[in-house]
Amino acid sequence: MKILLLAVVLIVLIGVCTLGAQGGDVAFQFSMGTQGSLSFFEVGVAFPSLGDSTFVALKARMMSSLTWATFIHHNGESVSFHPVTAGAVVSIGGASPMIEDVYRMYGGMDLLLGYTFTPYDSAIYKTGNLVSKNLTFALWGYYGLELFTADKIAYFVDSGGGYKSLFGDKSNMYAVASSWLGSGFGIKTGMRFYF
Repeated sequence: MKILLLAVVLIVLIGVCTLGAQGGDVAFQFSMGTQGSLSFFEVGVAFPSLGDSTFVALKARMMSSLTWATFIHHNGESVSFHPVTAGAVVSIGGASPMIEDVYRMYGGMDLLLGYTFTPYDSAIYKTGNLVSKNLTFALWGYYGLELFTADKIAYFVDSGGGYKSLFGDKSNMYAVASSWLGSGFGIKTGMRFYF
């Protein structure tokens, strides 16, 4: 949790420090959605890099299963638990020119690096982290629509999909189960506040 808080503070500081250099193109954003069987919330800062059509965003994302996740391995072994993934996300993509000065389309990819753990199981059942030491990674692609409801406020929705896994103990069924949770179809909605 301390790492996630530190990542959020770092992202906000980067955004504030680049306000003068980026002018009116820097945006603070927050969003929520689902990715595979996980729901998530994220906050971050988006800023352009190579002209008006390309963007880069730095975000912090917290993902969790909506219910207890049950995994049945092909060898018959099964586990039920409530995994959480916390990570930093780098987004890179492109956007169309403004259409009717109201909306634009965009597409991109998210790369996540983070850590998966089981805080609910640990708090309720005193199990510690069932997933054990790991490095969680993911790569997702998406396509979306951004609608400006005011000069500097936009609502966005996008969908896509991708792959999530982790480096960890492959003999640990909790790690094996956590490695695929978050892969598949995803949808996200949120707001951007431009400076």
